[in-house]
Amino acid sequence: MTDIPAEIVETRNALAARLAAAGFTEVVLCFSGCGDSGQLNDIGTNPELPLDPTLYSDLSNFGDDYLEATDVNWYDGDGGGGTLTFDLANKTFSSDVYWNETVTNTGFAENDPLPIGDFDAVAKATATSVQP
Repeated sequence: MTDIPAEIVETRNALAARLAAAGFTEVVLCFSGCGDSGQLNDIGTNPELPLDPTLYSDLSNFGDDYLEATDVNWYDGDGGGGTLTFDLANKTFSSDVYWNETVTNTGFAENDPLPIGDFDAVAKATATSVQP
């Protein structure tokens, strides 16, 4: 488990207090990315109330800082994503992170001997039968 810097924990706790005071029971930050870049895609709330622009910005900055601090490589290569959830009703915070991997499977392969006999004889016969 990654140790989250105290500054980020303090910011998380302060945001949780602000969100609870605003009447939210759950706030979910969704993120995704691939190919060396990623971003916060959405912030969902329950109940579905508008977020104050300052609070939205603070949540977005927190999401970026939190993900940077965890050093989870969710955005590289095939990408990934996840959620950061403030469950204010139960007074918990959780992160769910996934990453994608390309898997290649061979479904059919054949390796049978070719019953064509002498390659040299076939090549000579083909060369003499071809007329310019």
